[in-house]
Amino acid sequence: MMAVMLDPSRWFIIVNPVSGGGRARRRWPQLAAALARHGVEHDAEVTSSAGHAVQLAQQAIASGHRRLMALGGDGSFNELVNGLFAQQEVPLEKLLAAVAPLGTGNDWAHAMQVPDDPELLAKAMARGRTRRVDLGIAEVPAVAGNAARRLAFHNNAGAGINAQALRLTPRGGPRALAYPIGLARALLRYKAPQFEVSIDGRLRSGRYLIALAANGHYYGAGMRLAPGAQIDDGFFDLVLIETMSIMGALRRLPKLFNGKLATDPAVHLVRCRSVTIRATPACGVEIDGQDFGSTPVTLTLRPGALNVLDCRPS
Repeated sequence: MMAVMLDPSRWFIIVNPVSGGGRARRRWPQLAAALARHGVEHDAEVTSSAGHAVQLAQQAIASGHRRLMALGGDGSFNELVNGLFAQQEVPLEKLLAAVAPLGTGNDWAHAMQVPDDPELLAKAMARGRTRRVDLGIAEVPAVAGNAARRLAFHNNAGAGINAQALRLTPRGGPRALAYPIGLARALLRYKAPQFEVSIDGRLRSGRYLIALAANGHYYGAGMRLAPGAQIDDGFFDLVLIETMSIMGALRRLPKLFNGKLATDPAVHLVRCRSVTIRATPACGVEIDGQDFGSTPVTLTLRPGALNVLDCRPS
């Protein structure tokens, strides 16, 4: 069936009303008003549950939309990207994805210089300038009766203490402190498994706090876990952090924010395009701030696969 074609400049906006503790819901009328001032035609839908944005994106593409935006954080944008990735009607490179950074972390948007000011964002949408960036694919095989899973990710994915921190992150309170609190809780409980990591076919093993493939250089609401990572350089920056005492980990926490973690002798950075992570015992996997089950997991980069709104100043 031939896909319907609307005005190619018309946007479809997916609003996550709970993102950022309700910030996305509160700020949406301001963005809608700014879009009207800049003559940006759009349709919008509000999500009602986790995963709903994936369905809405697929339905929007089937109805003819080619420009899609998520109003929310990294999790909301991940769902939008997976809606684009999963559909079969339109090649991925012919679609334009964007995010209005109104979630808790907004790490990818920070790296992409996406403004949270409605007026500036509306100007960028009216201009419609595009940029090609890399896309990650995470695959978990069928294990012990669980079905195989395959999802795209735009910012980072990995296994270890990051997944445990996600599960221990408080749902209430100041959002800027949520993930650091979860990480501090995880440090008190985490027991590093024995990892086997295949990096572009080369095997590396050890006990690690985390094995994480970074596409963007921000993580966990502003942490700079992989400060050299570039979202369009065709490579992951794989971060392996050796196990250490709780006090040793706490002393290093400032380095997560000032970009100096990469210089620490307990931290290993490897540029690669594919990594398979196994752990004994199995440990949790996280992609773009979302729980993705347990190891083993294979992460593969697709250079320049995603077409996104370029918000960088001219």
